[in-house]
Amino acid sequence: MPQVPITCLLIDKASIVIKRFEEPPYGQANVGHQIGVGARNVLSIRAWEDLGESDTSQLWKATLEFAPITADMPLGSVKHVPVLRSYFTYGGLFWLNGGGYVWGENTIRQVDLIRTKTGLEAVINGPITATAALSRATTRTTGVWRCNVIRRKVTQLDLWEGKPGTKFESFHPAKTLRPVDHL
Repeated sequence: MPQVPITCLLIDKASIVIKRFEEPPYGQANVGHQIGVGARNVLSIRAWEDLGESDTSQLWKATLEFAPITADMPLGSVKHVPVLRSYFTYGGLFWLNGGGYVWGENTIRQVDLIRTKTGLEAVINGPITATAALSRATTRTTGVWRCNVIRRKVTQLDLWEGKPGTKFESFHPAKTLRPVDHL
């Protein structure tokens, strides 16, 4: 579970785009985190911990797809939303191309949306189960992920947030890295 700020983007009229890669450098690290136009809603959850060096920086990505929410929610109400598809990735930025990450598919089954004075808050109660890319060992995260929801359109997303495409920039927020020799 990240101990850094979490960004939650709600994209209406969207769907998860599945692009699997047979070749390195990133394997499955970005599979399920790309978002395109569709008939559902997608929640793009991202957290980034910049520890000052490219080989210690950490990323968390969770991408959830669910049916559109049609009813209004009164202030303070909670809506338990079943997740139709979910993807999770956690790892060290510098080690992604070598398989230094964990990845999970359809391990997040529900997101709770809470109506607040300023909009919506998303809550995911762990655990989240994932598999280490190299060892295939199963790991579980615990804890609660909470974040304020920001609405975006598919056309407003960058690579980190879910724009289709997999490059080094898919694994960190824009303008976060100092010049480094990467891949």
